Amino acid sequence: MHINFNGREIQLVFGLRTLTEIDRELGFEIEGASLGEGLEMLIPKLQSGNIVALSKIVKAATSHDKKSPGTFEELEEVLDGIAEVQGFDSFGEQIIEELGKRPMTRSLLPDDLQEEKEEKKENLETV
Repeated sequence: MHINFNGREIQLVFGLRTLTEIDRELGFEIEGASLGEGLEMLIPKLQSGNIVALSKIVKAATSHDKKSPGTFEELEEVLDGIAEVQGFDSFGEQIIEELGKRPMTRSLLPDDLQEEKEEKKENLETV
């Protein structure tokens, strides 16, 4: 999965580094103490197309690239492109699909999404 930024395609990577960043960015802070727990909020935020969460996810998932979007203005440019081409809900669903492909991130999907993915796989195999 890729995003377009400054005329380049940048791959979104959902490895341990990205997941740690997302957990921190989408997590909670109570009385100055960061509690993380952002991964538990990841799927609902993707399903709802939450723009702020999507910007944090894009930033974390592209941080491996030295020319990735890092400022609010750059992330805004990327999000405008996503909104015009496919919409935030569709983009969120694509990220969920990507997460379901990797053994490390598959467990983040709720049971109903995992079952739906398995049904689609079974239907494709029987065709």
